[in-house]
Amino acid sequence: MTTAATLKESAGAVCPNCSSARTMSCPGGRLLPFFVKRVFGFEPPSLAVFIPDRLYPYLGWADRLVNATPWGYRPLRCAILICSDCDFVCPALDLTDSQLLRLYLDYRSKSYNDERVLYEPQYRKVAPYVGKSLTEQKVRMAHVESFLADIPFLASARDVLDFAGADGRFIPPKLLASCKCTVCDVSDEPPCTPDVRREADLTLLGTFDYVQACHVLEHVREPKSLVEALASHLSQHGVLYLEVPQEGSRERIERLRRGEGSFPIHEHINLYTEKSMAALVESAGLKLLKIAASELNLGWGRTTVISAVASRLLSRPIAS
Repeated sequence: MTTAATLKESAGAVCPNCSSARTMSCPGGRLLPFFVKRVFGFEPPSLAVFIPDRLYPYLGWADRLVNATPWGYRPLRCAILICSDCDFVCPALDLTDSQLLRLYLDYRSKSYNDERVLYEPQYRKVAPYVGKSLTEQKVRMAHVESFLADIPFLASARDVLDFAGADGRFIPPKLLASCKCTVCDVSDEPPCTPDVRREADLTLLGTFDYVQACHVLEHVREPKSLVEALASHLSQHGVLYLEVPQEGSRERIERLRRGEGSFPIHEHINLYTEKSMAALVESAGLKLLKIAASELNLGWGRTTVISAVASRLLSRPIAS
């Protein structure tokens, strides 16, 4: 049974991205219906999600509708945590690992897409293509290979890890063809080629010359802890490639700080800028080699991604 505790705000004020204690809690989080259903297990008052924020002060009945729950919470609204040092934004909620696992259960599969379309009929148009189209795969791989072209150590890379990469289809083709590749993922998708090894538990793995985590950090509760764990699996001269959607800007974050606008919380629970990505890498004890934002045309839509590549510091421990 859903209780008030399910929606309690996060007690801690430490930024999960850079560990700064200089954070602020602001209004502005909007929990979209698919998120509410999967994470908290109850049907949201979905009509309210279609009401623009600017109209809420003038529609008292709409505000009452959002508050019409036995425990008195506003299930389509929550506070957000904004880091004053790195501009990272996330919901100020105590989300558990099991709740997030429910959100990403059967991710991008037919059952996931069908359930999401129930709450977002417009998603039907892109559901067959997101993460699956050959055009998207080619565009993303061309971008990664171009971004990594001036990283000299990769020419001698032999062991590759794709973290949370499903079947490994987004491992850069040159590395896929010449390296021993491993995918660490809990999904049931078979590897994209028979030569790709699959492992579900990161702690069971050794070291790698190249590790990538593409479109993962926007989904996790503790991004810094994850990057630290991935860094521990880098070989002495290994490099880590990170990629996230760029969904923030200085102007947008300033508006959120002032209580203007909203942060719709869906499958992405973290909002990144180049500043927050750089801070994440450095706070995890890595040396940032390169960072940039790039616009990609995926065939079914355009997106801007932040790419970063980093190396480990020689003083960091290596996974045994």
